[in-house]
Amino acid sequence: MFKKVSGEGKEEVFLCLHINPKAPSGIKYITEGGDIMQDIKDMPCWFLGANAPKGYYSKFDQLFRPFSGGRLFLLKGGPGTGKSTFLKKFAGILAEKGFEPELVFCSADPKSLDAVMTSDGKYAAADATLPHPSEPKYPGAYETVISLSDFWNGEKLFEHRKEIIALSDANRKLHEEARRYISSAAALLDEAARLGMDSVFQEKTEKAALRLCSKEFGRKRPQKGFEKQRFLSAITEEGVFFFNETPKILCERIYLLDDDIGAVTRIFMNTVRKSALENGLDIITCRCPVFPSEKIEHIFIPSLKIGFMTLNRRHKIKITPYRTIHWGRFTDRKKYALHKIRIRFALRNAKKLIDEAALCIKEAKKVHDELESYYIEAMDFSLAEEKFKTAVKSIL
Repeated sequence: MFKKVSGEGKEEVFLCLHINPKAPSGIKYITEGGDIMQDIKDMPCWFLGANAPKGYYSKFDQLFRPFSGGRLFLLKGGPGTGKSTFLKKFAGILAEKGFEPELVFCSADPKSLDAVMTSDGKYAAADATLPHPSEPKYPGAYETVISLSDFWNGEKLFEHRKEIIALSDANRKLHEEARRYISSAAALLDEAARLGMDSVFQEKTEKAALRLCSKEFGRKRPQKGFEKQRFLSAITEEGVFFFNETPKILCERIYLLDDDIGAVTRIFMNTVRKSALENGLDIITCRCPVFPSEKIEHIFIPSLKIGFMTLNRRHKIKITPYRTIHWGRFTDRKKYALHKIRIRFALRNAKKLIDEAALCIKEAKKVHDELESYYIEAMDFSLAEEKFKTAVKSIL
């Protein structure tokens, strides 16, 4: 945000967003005075929702911290009404005030923001519309609702109701098609993991994980650890999109579990999670977007600056690990050989199905962009901007 004084002595307030092609959403924030404040790639980036086999899987409840002493902004409005833009501005304001913002992107469009939160959970703002609707539980006392529908021309939207309805329905159908592909991929991946589990030395895997935890976690803390839940990857219009910079921001050492099948991962990560929490460590648990309620892919422990991550053919991690642990170490090779052909078939075809899902999401994004154009045309963004500035200023 910066101020410019015109020749007539009037003061105008701006918040500028500069393009940075390396960042997930291509943004740099500008502070008062016009100086570049912070590049978005310096902020942890996540998803809080995933295009999953049974439909959209949301963890937006992670934003809800009513006893933090802070506030939650809920943004209501249609596509193209400025929610993502306001979230970018909110992130800039938080950073300017000395907070550490974390960014949550949309799993349908990883260049679009869905939410912003401070790392301590005190302040947050979120898109509170489908597919992650949210209503205030403590209106005014904790949540502040900003309704962007107050600033659109309803008559213009009504004039184009046929086009808007048709595009909205087409968008929904494409996402439903994508989820059917993801569901089929999940069935194959589950089969591969089931076959792989038959050859895994479970006790050996658990003992190895516990030895590593004992080495890294040190003394046991008096209280149980606190767990945040996130997604580090999601199936998007660009395929499986992975935030490679986030682990580098959080960790100095990363243990990388190379496990394409996923059987060893389930045992190893569950053991690490349980041990960390019992040792009183606060953790960030990143779930698998294909098995969001069942499988953990990554665990980060910010206080120790260490992470435990999974590598497989569905997401390529561009990180230099502190140590790599190979799944074969915990596998009976003779038993694995009995299932090898079926496992490879399942993994290969699951990847193809996920690629097809990504194409559906890409088509849905084109439809969504067309839908947005009607709302953009109907919006008075100057009034919406004023509402946002007033709401944020009164709280921060």
